[in-house]
Amino acid sequence: MNLSAELRLKAIIDGTRAGTWEWNIRTGDVVFNERWATMLGFTLDEIQPLSIETWNQLCHPDDLMRSYELIGQHLDNKIPFYECLCRVRRKDGSWCWIQDRGMLVKEADGTPTEWMMGTHIDVSSEQESQQHFTHLAASVPGILFSFEMDSPDALRFTYVSERSYAYFGITCTAIEEDASAFFDRVHPLDSSEVHATVQNCYRSLSEASCQFRMVIDGAEQWFRAVARPIQDPFGKLVWHGMSINIDDQKQLENTLARLSITDELTGLFNRRYLTQALNDAMELYQRYQSPFSLISLDVDHFKKINDHHGHLVGDNVLSKIAGLMADRLRTTDIVARTGGEEFLVILPNTTEKEATQIAETLRQMVNQAEFLGHDHTPFIVAISGGVLEMSEDIASVEELLKRSDQLLYEAKDRGRNMVLDEQTASMSGPLHSGSNARPHNDVGIYRPKRNIDQ
Repeated sequence: MNLSAELRLKAIIDGTRAGTWEWNIRTGDVVFNERWATMLGFTLDEIQPLSIETWNQLCHPDDLMRSYELIGQHLDNKIPFYECLCRVRRKDGSWCWIQDRGMLVKEADGTPTEWMMGTHIDVSSEQESQQHFTHLAASVPGILFSFEMDSPDALRFTYVSERSYAYFGITCTAIEEDASAFFDRVHPLDSSEVHATVQNCYRSLSEASCQFRMVIDGAEQWFRAVARPIQDPFGKLVWHGMSINIDDQKQLENTLARLSITDELTGLFNRRYLTQALNDAMELYQRYQSPFSLISLDVDHFKKINDHHGHLVGDNVLSKIAGLMADRLRTTDIVARTGGEEFLVILPNTTEKEATQIAETLRQMVNQAEFLGHDHTPFIVAISGGVLEMSEDIASVEELLKRSDQLLYEAKDRGRNMVLDEQTASMSGPLHSGSNARPHNDVGIYRPKRNIDQ
């Protein structure tokens, strides 16, 4: 097929629906084809006479300034081609997006002419779609992202929405250029889980979901990310997903979890948590022979305190005893309020002898503390306790609690304000509660502070 160059060029221009322009950079004369005019809703006759001012009047001022900057760079040989995306006003007053491309025409020997020539192509549909997606990405309460993987350890982000900076403190460009900009901010305790989730994505080619913390300006924030693989037209798998901040949700979950295992009045653990902790301790004992002891404590004559001083004072007594125990016990010890005036303490890696000494110290601390009535008059409070070390002849948590309670009840039967373990309980005759004990008859009764030690 023998076609002229002119006919070939016309076919290409008509086939691409391109508007063409020719501009004499010295005189300002321009030449537009008919397609250029109809693209904007005009006929060529309607926009006569033609000059560079025709373009200057129709192009958006902001884009026009950028256009001339790029043309200047091209004429100065800083860039090989001129290209600029411009907003152009149509005849009806609406705006369209025009992809403007061109270059300076040169003679065969390379000598520059006075003319630039190029094309205008309407890309409004593509730009509007891109704008809609950009607005959507900006409005959703999270970060949109896409990534590809060449191997389990080679993840590359192909898109990250601009909200990444507001959420992570990292620009989307930084993450797209180097995925480690994101992964380096993941909390060290969650890093292995995040990487395991990514590797599972590669192996299973399935949807991925993961919760993790990000370290942002020294503070931790919880996030949840979900991504689903979609095959692109070239057969490549691309994961598209979204990451949202779930810090408030996590804080609420943690609060609810804490409340579910915490005694509201004292802030100590409750019976529910203590029971689970005992099961765990017993399992460790049975598997690894890890020793532990249990202390049962009960406030002596607590009903008398409530009846004589009121329930508010009674609550203050329990709270103060809880504080004394928390101050004395180790962080590895588990102390719980398991009933009205009852407390249980689990002491890991502690023998019965050691636990008895601890229980006796707690008894003395409570006995020597100052408790105040509603009129600020001091009164005495005492506690009784039972101490039991876990042993092979104890088959269950229930049996452990029962035997501990028996020691506590025996301490009360023998006069209160004392601590009994299995060794001392086996001794015959009345037991003395210790030189620092106070007469149990005075528990809960007002006495002036100067007479407290009498």
